[in-house]
Amino acid sequence: MDPTTSDAELVEQTLQGGTEAFHQLTERYYRPVGSFLFKRVGRYDLVEDLVQETFLEAFQALKAGRRPQKFSSWLFGIAHNRAGKWLRRKRPVLFNPDEAADLADDVSEQALTEEREEQEQQMTRLQTQLQKLPVETRLLLDMKHKDGKTCDEIAAATGRPVGTVKSLLSRTYKALREALSPSIGDRSR
Repeated sequence: MDPTTSDAELVEQTLQGGTEAFHQLTERYYRPVGSFLFKRVGRYDLVEDLVQETFLEAFQALKAGRRPQKFSSWLFGIAHNRAGKWLRRKRPVLFNPDEAADLADDVSEQALTEEREEQEQQMTRLQTQLQKLPVETRLLLDMKHKDGKTCDEIAAATGRPVGTVKSLLSRTYKALREALSPSIGDRSR
């Protein structure tokens, strides 16, 4: 392609299906668009993504038949919108790593003890409920969770259909959840 070809001619060639023409437009405006975006977002790590998103959006619009009057102004308008969208999006609130130690100090020893006791009580209730299950069901749970077997492997080992194994496990999980969830009366305490 001729580097003296105007933007309008390259846009027209792109509209006619010439991807090489759009490639030339990309080479012509890649750095200026990158500089433009960096001035707005101020982060090198984002500029590359935003530039690519800008050119992708422009290419898709041209392929859809959009005919900009002045390509460069239109392209920088897309870049401006991309930067604005990024600046407006919600970002997680970050904390200073030096202050993280202070957060850990806020947890009292009593709270940790209470949490540990609660976990021990839950494990005791779980063990009690597991002991109430039929031996066959406990065997299935052991194969699944202690041995790490898949339902297919359990089915092959027990001679049962896979669907039966899955069904038994599903019903067992549901029964355990119901037995271990606090009752309405317990929640009010």
